[in-house]
Amino acid sequence: MEAVIGCDGVNSIVASMVGLRPVRFLPLSTCVARGFTYYPDGHQFGAEFVMIIKDQVRLGRVPVSYNLVYWFVTRPSTNQDSTISKNPVLMRQSLMDSLKDFPAHTVEMIRNCDMNMLHLTDLKYRPPWDLLLDNFRRGTVTVAGDAMHGTGPFIAQGGAASIEDAIVLARCLAKKMHNNDANKRVQVEDNTLIEEAFDEYVKERRMRIFWLSLNSFLIGKKLDAQSLVVKVIILALIVVLFRDPDWHIHYQCGTL
Repeated sequence: MEAVIGCDGVNSIVASMVGLRPVRFLPLSTCVARGFTYYPDGHQFGAEFVMIIKDQVRLGRVPVSYNLVYWFVTRPSTNQDSTISKNPVLMRQSLMDSLKDFPAHTVEMIRNCDMNMLHLTDLKYRPPWDLLLDNFRRGTVTVAGDAMHGTGPFIAQGGAASIEDAIVLARCLAKKMHNNDANKRVQVEDNTLIEEAFDEYVKERRMRIFWLSLNSFLIGKKLDAQSLVVKVIILALIVVLFRDPDWHIHYQCGTL
């Protein structure tokens, strides 16, 4: 038996093999910067993920270790971004300018970042409606993580959803590969069990990733909207569909 699980990101080659529609640029006037900052003497941020929002700028901070912090910044796009994105010095200065009203320690984090790990890009995503309609399996090939459900960073659940994918996929494969009674490995001569396991995995994940994607998409549109009427309409949709703002972190994907 042979199987391929594509975890190769939003520009996934495996997703193309499966037949998924291409990812798109988010229809927002927003770009995202990502980077790492190393603190030789350690940082004081603890272990929690923190997001700070001011107007149309968002900063997310995720400690990786006692000395290393990963961060991202989303801000309105500018006409200079195509030039800025090729020059780390310009990128850093642009981000510091965007964060001028943020706490001083966030500006220092950007100032001291690793210039070799600094990236500024437009946002790509797989539309929520594609997640409802696309077939995520072809034969014994499937996808997971951003290759399956790349979204904007507006609810910061991409990594968590990818871990959920791994747990659900492993569980579905394990159930098919073992007998329920004797717990012995099933001997198979074809790929039927893998295909069935992948189908169960896709079925279990589809609505979860749809709602995550839709929530992120609506929040991004709300942040980007210039019209007060549009903002009110989007906010009403968010309130109706996602009454609990923390709904996404209360999800239980089960155990292995």
